[in-house]
Amino acid sequence: MISSMTGFARETVATEFGVLSIELRSINHRYLETYFKLPEILRPFEANLRDLAQNQIKRGKVEIMFRLESSGTESEELVFNDDLAKKVIKLYRHANELLGTSNALSPSELMRFPNMLVATTPDPEQLEAITLKTFNTALKSLIQNRQSEGARINAVIEDRLTKIEALTKEAQALRPEAAKRLRDKLTQRLQELQVEVDQQRLEQELVFAIQKLDIDEETDRLASHVAAMREALQRNDAIGRRLDFLTQEFNREANTLGSKSQDAQLTAIAVELKVLIEQIREQIQNIE
Repeated sequence: MISSMTGFARETVATEFGVLSIELRSINHRYLETYFKLPEILRPFEANLRDLAQNQIKRGKVEIMFRLESSGTESEELVFNDDLAKKVIKLYRHANELLGTSNALSPSELMRFPNMLVATTPDPEQLEAITLKTFNTALKSLIQNRQSEGARINAVIEDRLTKIEALTKEAQALRPEAAKRLRDKLTQRLQELQVEVDQQRLEQELVFAIQKLDIDEETDRLASHVAAMREALQRNDAIGRRLDFLTQEFNREANTLGSKSQDAQLTAIAVELKVLIEQIREQIQNIE
């Protein structure tokens, strides 16, 4: 099953530490890039969270936002920042000395300083376990979302492959007719000019011109690429780069077929092939 690189997931769970919300958004990218936005209380877990993401996602730019909203339960505890308080008191005394004053710093004034009261949790290991578990659930939801989009892409690609297959067979069937039309056109032109020609030389030139119409190698390779792409679509690993390479090979054969086409119908087929291949290429840009 193929996966798209575009997806979205959200997971919310109520914990004794508060309501934990995780939101993931992924878009196309050549490699895997993960961007975490974490509240300070979850920042120590970032390395483990990143490892968890990298073990399950292979490509895409993934933006991950965490929120932990306080529930006001007893699991949260306000702790006085002793070290910061000592520094503030020392600075306050020094300011009094410089000013020649003796103003006292009240406890309420001290507590109003930023970061003087710090909210802590009694069990960080438990918080990490809940965070990792919830994040893993959110990742699975994201992967499922990406796979659903991948199924839609797969259907589009398969439709285009079927059409390429049909056009390839049509081109093979047209080759004898194209050769006959070329012979008739050249013979008619010579008759119109009313010139004497060496019949043996004429046949040699006709053979040379018809050889230029030989597209068997190109049609065989196109059929082979169709089979290779279908095989790749059945894989369970990241196949985006493989499909991109196959698309380049498709284009190469379609271009060669077009350059050999001295017949209007074959030229039209070559153009239609290039349109279908471009449509496949656009879809592949979104595959993991």
